[in-house]
Amino acid sequence: MKVKITEEMRTQASIEAKKRDAFIQHHFNVSHLSYMERDIVGFIGEFACCTLLNIDWKNNIRENYYTIDDYDFKIKGFKTDVKTETIPYRYAQKILNKTIKDDELYGRRLINKGQFSILSKYDLVVFSFFIRDSLDYWYPIGYLETKEIINNYPPTINRPDGGKYPFPGSPVPISILKPIEELL
Repeated sequence: MKVKITEEMRTQASIEAKKRDAFIQHHFNVSHLSYMERDIVGFIGEFACCTLLNIDWKNNIRENYYTIDDYDFKIKGFKTDVKTETIPYRYAQKILNKTIKDDELYGRRLINKGQFSILSKYDLVVFSFFIRDSLDYWYPIGYLETKEIINNYPPTINRPDGGKYPFPGSPVPISILKPIEELL
């Protein structure tokens, strides 16, 4: 399952990222994307998720970004947040083929420690990605109830393989995510 990204989505994501830039607190940095690029990826991911779930993404755009939102949208009455990242092709293929293991690189979805405290505002988190360096298609991985994340996956810096995450975060195993089809 995937959503084709339109030029209109890209353009609007760029507009929204610029409008929000003065009001957002970035919780972490990654070497492969600037803050603005990460914000654009996030907006496109939200627009694509709305498209998949038959929600009009244009009507879902906020008027302003003076405060943190309470959720990205509601689906089936659940306040939902969309987390979108970019993943290198090799690992993206393993996720798509469902051959990735929880304890290998990219086998867990990482929610930054700075964002962990606001998870209680949502009911669900949808996890998704783009193949790194290609924003042509958005891929949903799955979703999970925020209570499950809060109760079972506290932030850590330590990866299961003995390495370190680039920032402290809540490492949600990919194997426990529920299929996005349940939300359709």
